[in-house]
Amino acid sequence: MRYILGIDTANRFGSVALAEDGSASVWEGLAPGEHSSGLSRAAERLLRERGRTLRDLSGIAVSGGPGSFTGLRIGLAWAKGVCFGLPVKLTLVSAHEANAYRHRRAQGLIATVLPGERGQVQASLWSAGAACLWGPERVSEEDLAEVLLEAAGPGNTAIAVAAPDLKPELRELLEEAGYVLLDRGSNDERGSGADSPPPAAAAVAELGDRNLLAGQNEDLAGAVPFYGRTPNARKPSS
Repeated sequence: MRYILGIDTANRFGSVALAEDGSASVWEGLAPGEHSSGLSRAAERLLRERGRTLRDLSGIAVSGGPGSFTGLRIGLAWAKGVCFGLPVKLTLVSAHEANAYRHRRAQGLIATVLPGERGQVQASLWSAGAACLWGPERVSEEDLAEVLLEAAGPGNTAIAVAAPDLKPELRELLEEAGYVLLDRGSNDERGSGADSPPPAAAAVAELGDRNLLAGQNEDLAGAVPFYGRTPNARKPSS
């Protein structure tokens, strides 16, 4: 049996999941601030629940971004350490693809909206089956609602938005424009809401299993996240 550990630390609410032969079986959410301290413990708990250890893993799949600078670095660094030590294979999964796949049973088209440069987001458009139709593209926040409609084309007005960590004002703008928001808060993002799909790490694990079966594994030394924007570096004070 193939065991793939999926890690999503791209957003404020992270998660870890274990897929067995391509299907996520168990998962656990990570609260804000727990990405570094909680990742290892969560992974060990999930494996122990299935009677396994890290040595039973066939591979590790990590959300490669875009997303939080710190979160992405934490997830990938931890995965690299495990992969180097065992060794097992590593694969990266786009955060856009993971969020679209997570909501693949939603009706109509799905827009994934992730943080970009100041005043911008990165947006993609997906079919409900999680096939990419457009993007990812950089879009200004004020133009997002209109750009998504244009990308969807005539007659495709039913667009659901998967957007973890969306600014409240942008969330309000999209709701006023008639969009359905799929991520409604911490319980939804962690997969613990009554009607919530499993968290993003479950999608990362399942998509990562596909990647590894197709031979799409990363060079451990060269693998880097895709942040989607430049760091807000401050000039040192003299």
